[in-house]
Amino acid sequence: MAKPLMVTLGQETFSFAINKIERSDLYGARKRVPLDAEGNSCTRASLTQDGQLLIASGMSGQGYFDDQDKFVPRSSLVGVAPDGSIVESKPSTLGIAQALRGPVEASRVLDLELLSVYRLNPEQTEGTLLNRLKSGEIFECDFNYTSSLEVERSFLIANDQGYFALVGKPFSVEWVQEGESFTPPIDAAQAEDDLDFEML
Repeated sequence: MAKPLMVTLGQETFSFAINKIERSDLYGARKRVPLDAEGNSCTRASLTQDGQLLIASGMSGQGYFDDQDKFVPRSSLVGVAPDGSIVESKPSTLGIAQALRGPVEASRVLDLELLSVYRLNPEQTEGTLLNRLKSGEIFECDFNYTSSLEVERSFLIANDQGYFALVGKPFSVEWVQEGESFTPPIDAAQAEDDLDFEML
């Protein structure tokens, strides 16, 4: 079982058991199972481009091969920033108390590239945070289910169905006012000028 989500608000610490909500939990699921001529279920596999290897499901998750055909396990891979520097892996935040920020405006949630939704089951039956969430306030904190190269953001909300954490990555969108002309970025405009329509 996963470690709990632990957060602090003022001097109080709250702990939540988390359960990821899958699409199938909301809408159900159907699965197509391919069968061979004898009625046995088939196993998915991929053929490498050179046609030399047949890769079964799960094999590619163990590692990679470099340019010299040397196997590189996933555990030895590192993240590299655009400037070439090494990016340190960020540990999981589960089981480690995260300071809550907020309450925040509801519009902040709209600036989130939503990746996961978790149902939160509070270990406490009452407390300041639970009351404020029930009243409609929204709080945010850092969140990493497992160690990764970047830290995601979690928004804690509540409704009549319970408590939830919306997890994802923040993004920004530039809006254009009605009637305002839009000028594409210089790179995009340059790309159009470089097109040779005779090649199409």
